Amino acid sequence: MRFRLAISCKFNSIARVYFIFWLIFGFIHFNLSVLHAQVGIDGSLNKNRNLLKELESQIDELRQKILATQKKKSSLATQIQLLEHEMALISRSRGILEQEIRLLQSRISESENKLRETNQQLEDLQALYAARAVYAYKYGRIKNIELLLSSRSLNQAMVRLKHLRQIARHDENLIRTIRNKKKQIEQIKRSLEKSLQQKDMALKSLEEKTRQYVARKKEKQRLLSRIKRNQANYQQLLTRKNRERASLLDLIAALEKERLKQEKQTPDRASPKKSGVVFKFKNFEKARGKLPWPVKGKVISHFGKKRDPVLKTYVKNTDIEIKAKPGSPVRCVFPGVVRVIQYLPGYGNLVIVDHGKGYYSVYSHLAEIYVYWDSPVEQNQIIGKVSDSGYNGSPSLGFGIYSHNKIHNPEHWLE
Repeated sequence: MRFRLAISCKFNSIARVYFIFWLIFGFIHFNLSVLHAQVGIDGSLNKNRNLLKELESQIDELRQKILATQKKKSSLATQIQLLEHEMALISRSRGILEQEIRLLQSRISESENKLRETNQQLEDLQALYAARAVYAYKYGRIKNIELLLSSRSLNQAMVRLKHLRQIARHDENLIRTIRNKKKQIEQIKRSLEKSLQQKDMALKSLEEKTRQYVARKKEKQRLLSRIKRNQANYQQLLTRKNRERASLLDLIAALEKERLKQEKQTPDRASPKKSGVVFKFKNFEKARGKLPWPVKGKVISHFGKKRDPVLKTYVKNTDIEIKAKPGSPVRCVFPGVVRVIQYLPGYGNLVIVDHGKGYYSVYSHLAEIYVYWDSPVEQNQIIGKVSDSGYNGSPSLGFGIYSHNKIHNPEHWLE
C-alpha cells in the first residue's frame, strides 16, 4: 500500500512537471505573438513621428514666410496660397496624430491584455508551487528514500533517482519562472504607463493643431472675401490656378517618364520596388465604367471647360470635384502603388496612385492620409479623408484620371 502511494505521488509530481512545461512554453508563445504585434506598431509609430517632425519643420518655415508677406503687404493671392499650404500641412499633421492615437490605443489594449494574461499565469504558477510545497511538507525526503529503498532492483532505483532529481530541478525552475513573471509584470506596467502618457501628449498636440487650423481657416476666409472684391487680385489667383494645373500635368509626365525607364529594365507587368517586393498590376483599361466612386457625394465641378462666375471667362478642369462631408473616407478606385504624396498648390494634400501601363488616379484636397509612398493599395482601401476645404473653399474631393500624358473624364470611368 505504501509502495503504491509513493508511486502515485511520484507520478503526480511528474504530471505537475509536464504541466509546468505547458505553462512556460504556452507563455513564451503568447509573449512572442504579442512581441511581433508590438514591433509592427512601433515601426508604424516611428514612421509617423518622423513624418510629423518633417511637417513641423515645414509648418514653421511657412509661418515665417506668411508673417514676412504680411509685413511686406504682399498680394492677397500670395498670402492665400501660403495659408492654404500651411493649412494643408496642419491638416495632414492632425491626421498623423489621430493615427498615432489609434496606434497607441492598440498598443495599450495589447499591453492590458498581456498584463491580464501574465497575472493569470503568475497565479497558476504560484498555485502549482503551493501544491508542490504541500507535497514536500507532507512527504519530503523520507518518502523519497522509501521510494528508492522499495525498488526491486538497482536499475529501478537508479531510474527513480533520476526522476526525483528531475522533479527537484523543475521545482527550482518553477521558482525562477515565478520571479521572472513578477519582473515581466512590472515591465508591462511601465510600458503601459509610458503608452498612456504618449497618448495623452498626442491628444494635447491634436487639440493644439485643431486650434491652429481653425485660426488659419478664419484668416483665409477673411482674405478670400477681400480678394473677390478686387478683380485684379482675383485674376491673379485664377492665373495661378492654371499654372497649378500645369504643375500637376508635369508631375504626371515625370512619373510616366520614370515608368517607361523602369519598363525597359523589367519588361513585364510587374512593378519593382526598392524594398524588393514586386507588385503585379491588373488591367485598368477593362475597368472603364466600372470603377467605384472614391467618395460618396455629388459632382459640383465637372471635367472640361467651366465658366468662371466672377471673370466671366472659361477655365479647363482636368479633374472633377465631388462634394462630400469633411472627414469622409476617400477610397482607392483600383489596385495600384502610391507614387506621390505631397502638397501641391491648388490641390492641397495630394495622392497619386499608379495603376500600371501608364494609368494614374489622382486624389486631392485630402486632410488625413493613411498610405505611404511606394506602398501597394487595394481597391476600396481608405487612403485618406476629405478636407474641409476644396472647390471654392467648400469641402470636396478632387479626383482625376490620367494615362500616357492624356487627361480622361473621370465620370466616364466611374460606375
